[in-house]
Amino acid sequence: MTKNQNKKLSAAGLKSLESGLNELKTIFVYDSQFAVKISSVFRESMIENVLSAYVSILNELKEHEEGDEVLIRGSLGIFNTLVLREFTDLPIPKSNDLNRLITVTNTLLDTGIMKEVYDAISPQQLFKIEEKLKSVQSNFDQVMKTIK
Repeated sequence: MTKNQNKKLSAAGLKSLESGLNELKTIFVYDSQFAVKISSVFRESMIENVLSAYVSILNELKEHEEGDEVLIRGSLGIFNTLVLREFTDLPIPKSNDLNRLITVTNTLLDTGIMKEVYDAISPQQLFKIEEKLKSVQSNFDQVMKTIK
């Protein structure tokens, strides 16, 4: 019979676990002209960064009186850009400046780079984002029901 040995988690052990989460893979996009590094593992904390940034942008959109139609239309693809900002080394602005993000989003879409990068991301990693988004939406819906 094998005895299961329980170890106490040390700082070094925690650091070792974290290093496994930092693995990157490199792909080449735009007719192999540009190298892009992609996280192999989409960390929960980084997914939360994406969702937090997206909520912040949605709040900014809401603050525009009557909603600037150009901004609203341009914001549709921003979530995908925020994912790429967090999990790749693409030159996406770190600020949540809506106009700049819309410009970058449109460029990534129009050049096909967004599709190439998304095609190279593991479906399991994209599923993590989808599940977290559903969970946040569900929690939000529950809170809204209690407020009514």
